[in-house]
Amino acid sequence: RTVVLAHCFVEGGLESESERPLSVGGADRVPPSLFGHFDYVALGHLHAPQSRQWPHVRYSGSLLKYSFSEEKQHKSVTLVNMDAAGRCEIEKIPLQPRHDMRILEGHFDQLLAQGRDAPDREDYLLIRLLDTHAIHEPMNRLREVYPNVLHLERPGLLCGGERRETGRERLAVGELPLFLDFYAQMTGEELQLRGQKLVAGLLDELHRGGED
Repeated sequence: RTVVLAHCFVEGGLESESERPLSVGGADRVPPSLFGHFDYVALGHLHAPQSRQWPHVRYSGSLLKYSFSEEKQHKSVTLVNMDAAGRCEIEKIPLQPRHDMRILEGHFDQLLAQGRDAPDREDYLLIRLLDTHAIHEPMNRLREVYPNVLHLERPGLLCGGERRETGRERLAVGELPLFLDFYAQMTGEELQLRGQKLVAGLLDELHRGGED
């Protein structure tokens, strides 16, 4: 009976973002045909459980998820029973981590509401907010409900008709309109005329002070 253990990248393997580039003897890919004559091949490097070309040429995968690209992977350990002739019976034993790694997508208020009583709210999370307006300290507020938020994305700020001007075009609008727009985003209402005059006066005073 012959068993091979190898840490390498077999051609056609399913990759994730968390694996580092690997080269063995100057080759970054190994053809699975090299392992065809062995009774079992236990492979390491790729994090997703998978077989290559034959059931007995197998990556058991990592025990835990190491990036959000592995969100849909079902982690397991592989139990192999081999008889005297080298025939293998392969069983995958599922692993259930204490905290899963997941991606949540939705609007800020909706996610806060659904997370307060969620049994899995302590999972490791990437949250994508779809809101198209600015939100004050979203990460801190999300972590009050989801304590293990690892990453926050705001694709809603850059969607379609809600795409806001950036860079030079936005700066060319002027300081007062920028402030009024920021105020409206943060509070959900327009600044009253009295407040606008006060801000305009402060900006003018700042400019005159700089000239002095």
